[in-house]
Amino acid sequence: MQSAVQLAAESGFHPPVLSPEGRQYTIADRQSISKYFLMLYCSAARHPADGNPEGANRDRTEYVWLDEFCLSHPESTSESEIESQRSTELGRLANIFRNATQVAVFCDRPGCRHTDLDCPWGNRIWTIPEILHAERVLRMTRESTHATRIYPTSGRAFREEIQKSAAKLNQWHLYAIYQHSVNSGGVSWQTAIHSLVVEAIRRDEAGNFDDHKYLGKALNGLLPRRAHVDDLGHGGWNDLAWLLELNQGFYNAASLAALCSLPDKSSVSWLGKPINPMPGNERLEPIVTALPVSPPNANSSAGCPPLMIIGGEMIGLRPRLRRDWAGLYNNPDMIRARVIAGGTLALGVLLSFVLLVTGQIFPAIGIFFSVTVGHVLLELVVSTMFLERKGWIFLPDAEWGDLNTIEQLLGQELKPWGMNVKS
Repeated sequence: MQSAVQLAAESGFHPPVLSPEGRQYTIADRQSISKYFLMLYCSAARHPADGNPEGANRDRTEYVWLDEFCLSHPESTSESEIESQRSTELGRLANIFRNATQVAVFCDRPGCRHTDLDCPWGNRIWTIPEILHAERVLRMTRESTHATRIYPTSGRAFREEIQKSAAKLNQWHLYAIYQHSVNSGGVSWQTAIHSLVVEAIRRDEAGNFDDHKYLGKALNGLLPRRAHVDDLGHGGWNDLAWLLELNQGFYNAASLAALCSLPDKSSVSWLGKPINPMPGNERLEPIVTALPVSPPNANSSAGCPPLMIIGGEMIGLRPRLRRDWAGLYNNPDMIRARVIAGGTLALGVLLSFVLLVTGQIFPAIGIFFSVTVGHVLLELVVSTMFLERKGWIFLPDAEWGDLNTIEQLLGQELKPWGMNVKS
């Protein structure tokens, strides 16, 4: 939309004024801008570029799918109803573009081929479902004279060009995404899923989280198992977590947090960003989880905490230490007490049974309750002496201090992952 507005303004078409609240433009504003882009496309199609002989055939009919006209019913006037319809259709976006005969790609930069990683078109979260399975691509390239020309190419060749650009900048997760689309046998689903999530959230962050609530819908249809459209729409992080839960049979969840660095001091996440891809660790990059980042404002995340694909319930992450209720049985130091307590309990139960058989009911009941209550009290006392030794503990700075303080307590230096430490 920003590129369309820029092209419209430079051609003398004055875009509407930004709305003070909600999205940047109202539905009517965006449809007005889309009409201009449709005229721009028709103008480019009537003037064939080199290698575009189809443009010479002007007597033809084309059916063009534009988001602003096709995501909601044209007779709808209620903003809430239009937003509800758009939200539902966006969950099917991957299917829509998968069935398209050809996909037009454009931006406002003169001479842009749209295969470089700095192209505005390539930094949107919707770019992946738009182009990943496209059979044919129309590159709308803006000339220096403000004229636009269309250069058709195959979807495979277009994705291979993006692959080359990704390889030059060591963006190996992006390289793996398009490698999987070109040759699915060359990249496993384990690598493809991780790479898709990493790239989608990188673009979400690059877009200042403007489309954050559609993060899961942008990936729906690209993973082995897709979610029902009605199950999405509960926030970007929640939708993404649901998609990963549906596809947990296609990747190893234990490796999601394998290569994340420490979080920033301003972040409440217990994991930071993945280690940047560099020559030498490119084979490790695909098993990195998504970027656990904090949106710039609370409204964009709907009050949700930063992304954690592996939740605390899955790996036993707790906010505080916990007493070991089975400390009598789990600690080697309590072997002697455990043997004595177990022998006393067994002897007391046996004696109670003998007394019960001989008809001495009340002595049997008294001995039974005495030994069992005494054994439970011993378990309680021992449980206050030991802590659980399984799972992970989150150590907040407010209670435990920063890393320097912990290093002093431990007497050794802690080396964060992903940082070059000189020996």
